[in-house]
Amino acid sequence: MDKYKLALLGEAGAAGLDRGFSIRYKVFHESYLNEVSHWKYFQKYSRSFLEKPVYYAFSILGFVISLFGIEAVKKVNEIVERNAIDFYKSNFNESNEDIKRILEDEEKHFSMSVDA
Repeated sequence: MDKYKLALLGEAGAAGLDRGFSIRYKVFHESYLNEVSHWKYFQKYSRSFLEKPVYYAFSILGFVISLFGIEAVKKVNEIVERNAIDFYKSNFNESNEDIKRILEDEEKHFSMSVDA
């Protein structure tokens, strides 16, 4: 699978998780909107019939995780965002303005879990 399809499905999953988290914790709403914009960015390069199933599955998973409390949400978010940052840094050109913006957003989302 190419890096654009992986990024596409990863962002669909991240948007779903944040959607599920934001049902109980409104602080994740902005993160959700960012992830949707990243998802739409990668749709310019690749599409997949798996996008919606991944989004909905991760939305449900995000809500279920939120039932375990904010600490569980923060831990899952920390893991997901750390891996997203590593993925973008190793697979994309960080000097690209769009990728730079996405990385800044991902780092901000990561900080929600480790700083708060």
